[in-house]
Amino acid sequence: MDYLLLLRGVNVGGKSRVPMAELRDQLTAANFTNVRSYINSGNLMVTSSLDQATCERVIAQVLGEQFAFEIPFRLVDKPTFIATLKQAPAWWGADPQLRHNALFKLSTYDTALDEWLTQHVTTDYDQILITPTVIFWTSTFKVNYSRSFYAKIAGTPFYKQTSARNYNTTMKLKQLLL
Repeated sequence: MDYLLLLRGVNVGGKSRVPMAELRDQLTAANFTNVRSYINSGNLMVTSSLDQATCERVIAQVLGEQFAFEIPFRLVDKPTFIATLKQAPAWWGADPQLRHNALFKLSTYDTALDEWLTQHVTTDYDQILITPTVIFWTSTFKVNYSRSFYAKIAGTPFYKQTSARNYNTTMKLKQLLL
C-alpha cells in the first residue's frame, strides 16, 4: 500500500530539525520501500505491505528513537487521500486572492474539535469543510486576515492536533502519489 506521511512542525524556523535524507534512510531501514520526500517540511511518501496500524507503530518507533523531540504525524493511505481530495469544495483553491489550506487531522486528533471549530469559525472571513481526515479551509489572505478565525488558531488545542499544507503543496502531494 502507498501512504502519505505528514509530519507536524518540523524544520520550521530552525526548530525541530529533521533532515529528510536521514529520515528517508531510517524509514527504508525499517522496511518501507519507495520512500520519497517533498520539500523540507515533513511530506513523505512510503510503500509497505504492512497494514496501516502496524506502519504507524513502526513510524512512531523510528521517530521516537531517532529524534530527541516529539514529532506528531498523520499517515494516510493513498485511496483515502485521493478520495478525500475529491470531497474538496469548489471554493477551495479557486480564488488566488484567498488563503487555501488543508489541515490534516493528526492520528491523535480529538473529533470533538470538529464541533468546536464549527462553533468558532467566522463565516464572514472563513469557509471550512470538515472531513474525517482533512479540514479544507479558505480564509482571507491579507485584507482582513486578522479578522479571520484562521489567524487566531495558532496555539490552540485544535491547531496542535492538525498539520497544515497549502493548496499548492496538497495538489503536488496528490500528483506525487498518483
